[in-house]
Amino acid sequence: MLKKCSDPNKIKPLFEGFDDSVLYSYFEGLCGSGFCDNEDKPTVAVVCGDFYFVSGDISFAEDIFAIAKDNKNVVFMPATDDWVKALLRLDNRLEVSERYRTSPPDSGFDRAALAKLRDRINEYSEYELVPLDEKLYQQSLESEWSQAFVFNFKSCEDYQNRGFGCAVTHGGRLICAASTYSVYSRGAEVEIAAHPDYRRQGLATIAGAAFILECVNRGLRPHWDAANEISLKIAKKLGFVFKEKYSVVKFKE
Repeated sequence: MLKKCSDPNKIKPLFEGFDDSVLYSYFEGLCGSGFCDNEDKPTVAVVCGDFYFVSGDISFAEDIFAIAKDNKNVVFMPATDDWVKALLRLDNRLEVSERYRTSPPDSGFDRAALAKLRDRINEYSEYELVPLDEKLYQQSLESEWSQAFVFNFKSCEDYQNRGFGCAVTHGGRLICAASTYSVYSRGAEVEIAAHPDYRRQGLATIAGAAFILECVNRGLRPHWDAANEISLKIAKKLGFVFKEKYSVVKFKE
């Protein structure tokens, strides 16, 4: 039986192999929930939001799946290949998917190049690049494609205090944004998406460039974990360096 952890530091040793901003946010008490078998001497643990980081004793796979099974957007981030196999055995709706880790360039981001990409918004007479404000926060919650922009914040006030985003609008309507999926004291995880009707117009690159510049100006390390090759391509265009491909487990689309 897994119980909710009252102290994130109790399970922190189980996640030493992970380099992920969402975990960093959790360990600073800023987002997510943790569960373990024994808080005083844990042998298995999971940290969850939509991403479920799982580590430790794989015999608890069924218990962890029970926590996540009602979340259709769940993405399991297994510590080992054994965890991947254990999770796949639990439900035939689950499948393996590939994601791509990136890192900022060692020499730092090219601000001039990012500014040039950001300023391409001027080529679109009907679109505007604006901060993701209170009005756009509410719009984000109204559609499935944009909810993750503010998913990990308790309220609009919480988002305005801790998070930030760069949004593209059309007639005041949110059509694309790059926002803080999570944030911690030294960095932020980008969440980037465009409305299905406005994709493949270069808007994600514009919003992403503006977001990375904002991170740099705030002294934050931007994190970009690409869910697919399209996202990876945008990340590389903005200056990120590909680190590795890795496997996750999620429900079939």
